[in-house]
Amino acid sequence: MDVSKYIPENPEDGDWDVVVVGTGMGGSTLGYALARKGRNVLFLEKGKFLHHGPLDAPELPPGPMSEADQRLFTGWWPNRLAGTTSFGTSDFYAPLGCGSGGTTGHYGAQLERFTPSDLSPKQYFPDVEGTNLPDHWPVSYETMAPYYQQAETLFRICGTRDPLKPDEAFSLREPPPLGDRDQALYDSFQELGLHPYRAHVGYEYLPECFECTEICPKRCKKEAGEVCLTPALEEFGAQILPECEVEELLAENGRVSAVRATRHGMEITIRARTVVLAAGAYMSPLLLLRSTSAGSPNGLANSSGMVGRNLMLHTSDFIAIDTAQWHSPEGPRKTLALNDFYVDNGHKLGTFQTVGFPFETPFILAYLRHVADSNPRWWRALTNPMLPQASRHAPRLFAKSTMFATIVEDLPYSHNRIIADDSAPNGMRFEYEYTPELKWRNAYFRKRIKETLSRKHRIRFLSGRNNINYGHVCGTCRFGDDPATSVLDSNNRAHDLDNLYVVDASFFPSSGGTNPSLTIAANALRVAEQL
Repeated sequence: MDVSKYIPENPEDGDWDVVVVGTGMGGSTLGYALARKGRNVLFLEKGKFLHHGPLDAPELPPGPMSEADQRLFTGWWPNRLAGTTSFGTSDFYAPLGCGSGGTTGHYGAQLERFTPSDLSPKQYFPDVEGTNLPDHWPVSYETMAPYYQQAETLFRICGTRDPLKPDEAFSLREPPPLGDRDQALYDSFQELGLHPYRAHVGYEYLPECFECTEICPKRCKKEAGEVCLTPALEEFGAQILPECEVEELLAENGRVSAVRATRHGMEITIRARTVVLAAGAYMSPLLLLRSTSAGSPNGLANSSGMVGRNLMLHTSDFIAIDTAQWHSPEGPRKTLALNDFYVDNGHKLGTFQTVGFPFETPFILAYLRHVADSNPRWWRALTNPMLPQASRHAPRLFAKSTMFATIVEDLPYSHNRIIADDSAPNGMRFEYEYTPELKWRNAYFRKRIKETLSRKHRIRFLSGRNNINYGHVCGTCRFGDDPATSVLDSNNRAHDLDNLYVVDASFFPSSGGTNPSLTIAANALRVAEQL
């Protein structure tokens, strides 16, 4: 794909209906839906354009490259993320994408719906002190359901119906057959009285599909750049400015009047009837906080003081589940999920699903390095001389294992937040408290998994106390009906501005207990229809 023909020569002179900042799940899906309806759409993307063709990737330039440039050429966010948590100070590379398709280029394509209980979250946490959890989202599950179906069709999701949700209508393709090991697990879970189902994933399962968690060379994985951004450009007339970093939004008379950005060292100012932020829940609030003026000294769209606040991060434990006998691990790997523990004895926890990673030495080393990097108390693991030797033995130690993960709902607190800080990487840092309440629910979830599954399986928890999932960030520009306590209205439009919308995971007023991507996509389709 020759992207040059989709780059406007004079973007400052364009008659743009909509400018979309960011091309991840929210931005690409909304931009695609609007371009398909005939709107004149311009995407602004900080990273490279990575979707050149079925097997192509950007060619690395000759000569030495900085680490940041190397990361940009492979679709990763170029800068480290700085912040503090209850576990100490962190300075690490978060699992965030940068480039066409955003983080979806590197996600595992697990595309599950939120449950009706996720949209009425306060009922399960009535007495938690200090949380800003709302009674209800400003939209109902019944409103979201048809957009979930549209997103499932658009991203060609395969899977089977969750038996705990027998009455819901899903739009799912049939998945490939289970391999021997996962079939044994599926049968065993049913014998234990659980309700496993085939996980809802976005893969075509072409021959020799590896269920990529990097940018897929075969375009087998259904990610936003492939499904939405590329068709918006090729079929529906949208245009794009890659390698374009938005610096601030300019506003006057209750509207965003222009977007100021830098591209290839040149400053440009772009005007549009509507501006949509989709830069992610770390960066969208930062852009608003940096867009100060005499009328908005605390940042744009921030009359409530909620921009950047209510930061939520799921927690996730990695768990090795052994079968009683050895079974072949061949076959698809992102296969099983169950929600028996989603709400357990009145305690709202989250989902339990296969990860899709094999127990091989490169993965074990990469995982341990990431943990050591993001968790300051694990730094000694990097210099442990036994680490490489132990990782080489991992395939034998886990010969009968399948890796599962939990996703545990996090709650919103105003002191968990994104802070503009020019001295920090990216011009921002975060502050996050891992609360005792969250610690208790994680421990309870581990206890319930162990006592339920250990009757038939060996269970090994691979995570430490710090199991923060930095890739599932949300909540920093929450939507709601009350302008005093939220940033956006029920249609994701800023309360303070007539033509500004936010469609990444920033809008979540609660985090739910499963993967956020499908909810971002479904909501983007809903907002596009309103626009």
